[in-house]
Parts: sequence; structure tokens; C-alpha cells
Amino acid sequence: MGLLDSLAADFPPTSNPTLGAWRDRAFDAARERGLPTPREEDWKYTDLNAAAARAYKPAAAIAGADSPLSALRAYRLVFVNGHFDAANSDLASMPAGISVRLLGELARTDPERAIAALNAFAKPDAKFFATLNTATARDGAYIDIADDCVLDLPLLLIFSTQSANEPRWSAPHVRINAGARSRVAVIELHHGATTVPSFVNALTEASTASGAVFAHYRVTLESPAATHIGLLRLNVGRDSAVTSYSLALSGALVRIDIDCSLTAPGGSVALNGVFIAGSNQHVDHHTKTDHRASHTTSSETYKGIADGNGRGVFNGKIIVQPGTQKIEATQASNNLLLSADAEIDTKPELEIYADDLRCAHGATVGQLDDETLFYLQTRGVPADVGRALLTFGFVQELVAEIPIPELTALVAQQLAADHPALARLLTGDHR
Repeated sequence: MGLLDSLAADFPPTSNPTLGAWRDRAFDAARERGLPTPREEDWKYTDLNAAAARAYKPAAAIAGADSPLSALRAYRLVFVNGHFDAANSDLASMPAGISVRLLGELARTDPERAIAALNAFAKPDAKFFATLNTATARDGAYIDIADDCVLDLPLLLIFSTQSANEPRWSAPHVRINAGARSRVAVIELHHGATTVPSFVNALTEASTASGAVFAHYRVTLESPAATHIGLLRLNVGRDSAVTSYSLALSGALVRIDIDCSLTAPGGSVALNGVFIAGSNQHVDHHTKTDHRASHTTSSETYKGIADGNGRGVFNGKIIVQPGTQKIEATQASNNLLLSADAEIDTKPELEIYADDLRCAHGATVGQLDDETLFYLQTRGVPADVGRALLTFGFVQELVAEIPIPELTALVAQQLAADHPALARLLTGDHR
């Protein structure tokens, strides 16, 4: 029994017949779409057959645990195994201007509204995992940020996968509406602490109204046995400024899709990302920036590191729709291979149907420079320390722009876990 059959058989029935019938239709839509395979261009380098061959059961609600960002000052919403964890969340003490509704609560009290919110993703032409998320989501958050609301602290959404004795499935679902002229930073942390295979299928949609400033930080720090599929959809409104960081730091197989639509003049988006693919890890990023309105701007910078037999994938597409003018769009994919067996496949794309614009893209894949390493050694820097310094410096230029020190420290810690020389440097041991 594979992925779809096991989920359809074991997903708990709902007491509401309307919602139950809708979920059945969503499963049917997922079956009609079919599991993506390497025969599809968007999945050319990422094979899901091994992960999808397992039978997964819906993950059970259990007590929460500490997260890698437990010390961060933030407004928290915590989900464990896909279930809301009220004891470790700040739902009752959210500041004025933030309204939070839980998907599980809506499914019980207002199923029609829950269906309306999920329905856009439950279509045969939608992405397979987006449709499957809507069919199997047991909880999540719908967050409305009022006009002119300025948050003094980040909003931290923690999705934790905890221990189980058999393969488990969870499908968190988040929807965020940032009001006009609001200012908010959202951190979405996915982390796992289990040696048993798990499958996380996460979906987040964020929309910004006129003049909003919205920052989204997505951290994937899953267990070595985890498969993680994530979709982030960004809808950028008039004169809005959106910043996105994807930090994919661990997991057996990680696939992150970021789809961004600039739908009104004056909108801008900056997509940034860092991924680390160590031994026996596969990390795939697919991004799409769709300029649907004139006078819109986008920039994109992704940096990847692969070590051991790790494999990284980056595919970034910029689309400029017909009739749009005064578009500025740039994209860069820079990648570093640390071993002879590592691999990174990168494919930047431009799809342009207008002529009054400035667009550019580029990609690099290379190794640490031998001459630079030799120069450091001539100045008394040991070879392993030199390699660690250059590896850290490769991503630090981008990570240093993140205004949340706890996130920059998390990237450094993950790099140090695989590079003892860097760990010594970060702790002040310069031997």
C-alpha cells in the first residue's frame, strides 16, 4: 500500500458530512493528478518513489518539545505532529491587530468557511502535494493582520515532528493576510526529532495589501529520516515589499516550491535562500516569480552547498506577462561542491512577453579555490580551518543580511555540525 492508498484508508473520518465529502473529492483530485515523477520537467532531478512507497499513518497529537528557536523572543504558535499545541503557544496573548483562527476549530464549527479557504488547492490542475495537503490537513492557522499593525516581535510558527514507532504523515496549512501598511515578520520553523521515517507536506499562503512590508523566513531542519515537501505562495499587492528567506538545513529529501505573484503596480519581492545537502541528503528548490503588473520589481539570490554524496537542485523561473512594462528582475544561483561525489543541478529561466524591462540571471557551480586555500596556509591557517572559513564565508554574505541573530546562528550551527574546524572557530577555539 503506497502513499495515497494508505492516507485515504487511515485518515480519520470527520463528523461533518459536507467536509467529509469535500475531502473525498480532494483525494480524487490528487489521484487524477498523480504523484510527480522524474519524467516531468519540474521533478526531473527529484525521485519520490522510495518515499511515496511507504504506508504513512496520520501523526498523533503528543506533548510538545523544545525547538531550536526556543530562546527567541516572539509570538508563538506551536504545532506538534500537525496538531495545535495550546500549552506552548501564545494564542490567548496575541497582540492587538492579529486575529488567529485554527483550521481544526473551523472544521468543527464552520466547515463551509474551512472548505472555502482550502478549495483553491483542491483542483486537478493544482500541484499534487497542494491538493493532498488540503485533503489531509488536520490543523493549521488562518492569520489576519490588521491595517497599520506593526509587530514589535516576529510571529513564530513552529511545526515539530516528534517520535513515533511507524512512518507518520502531517500536513500543516497556514494562510496569512497582511493588511494595508502593516509591518510583520513571520518565521516558519519545521523541525524533527525522530529516527522513524516521516513525511511532512506543508502549505503556506501569504497575501499583502497595499503598502504592507512583509518578511517570511522558512527554516527546514528536519530529521535525517524525514521527507519534507513545502509550498509557499506569495501574493504581493500594490506598493508592498515582500522578503522571503528559505533556509533548508537538513532532511533526507527536501523539496521547497516558492510561487510568487506580483499582482499590482509598485510591488516588490526579494527571494533569498541557503541550502545544505550533506551525505545522503537531497534538497530541491523550485521558485517562480510571476510579474503580472507593470512597475514591479523582483530579485533572487540562492546559495547551495553539497558535501559527501549530497545533491542539490535549484530551478528558478521569472515570468513577465504580456502587457506589463517597467519590470526589473534579477536572479542568481551560486553553488559550492565540497566533495567529488557531491552534485548540484541549477537551471535559471526567463520567460518574457514584454519589451520595456531589465532582466538578468546567472548560475555558478564550483569548488573552493585551491589558490585561496594555499594562500591561507602560507599565512599559518591550517587547511581544515581554511576550508571551514571559506565555506562559512560563502553563505555568510547572504545570511548576514537576516536581521534576526538567532536565525543566522542556526545556519552557522548547522554548518559547524559537519565541519569540526568551523565548530572550533565558533566556540573561540583557534587551534
